[in-house]
Amino acid sequence: FATTLSRLRQLLGTEHAVKFQDGKAALDQRYCYVDVWAFERILGKADTLWTTETERDRERDKMFKKKETQIEEAVKLTEKALRIYTGPFLAGDNEPWMVSIRERLRNKLLRTVKRVGVYYEEAGELKKAVECYQKGLEVDDLIEEFYQRLMACYQRLGRKAEALSVYNRCCKILSAQLSIKPSPETEALVREIK
Repeated sequence: FATTLSRLRQLLGTEHAVKFQDGKAALDQRYCYVDVWAFERILGKADTLWTTETERDRERDKMFKKKETQIEEAVKLTEKALRIYTGPFLAGDNEPWMVSIRERLRNKLLRTVKRVGVYYEEAGELKKAVECYQKGLEVDDLIEEFYQRLMACYQRLGRKAEALSVYNRCCKILSAQLSIKPSPETEALVREIK
């Protein structure tokens, strides 16, 4: 073990990159970049900004404009985190500890996609909202709400054919993977689009 640990430290370029304490080896965040750590750290900062802004909104009169700089910073951090997320954590492996981390990261990403997508919709930045919801569907194509939001964005953009294409994709995915039909909300939305 000592030889392997020494070789690993040499590969990483510093003795301090790997800590060994109480019979456990761990990477030192000061010397190693790990995308999972970066993703969670950045989302943590963004969540704090979103939460703080939401609490302030409750306290002040709704007629006053939100503190733009704080919301803009939260959006920038969130976009950065979305760029870091490139797919499921250790997708090829299914050890119990990996599955837990994978699901935690996936859930954080999906929650973030919804938050930012809604923000973009409310700000009238529909093309950015579309990109956001598409990213969410790349991660999990069974989230029917993302199909609904995409359809609504395309409808507002006057792109009826794309909205209906999203509906067809939703129908195919839900049928093939879950043997179900879209919800009444999705059906009502497609009738409105038609």
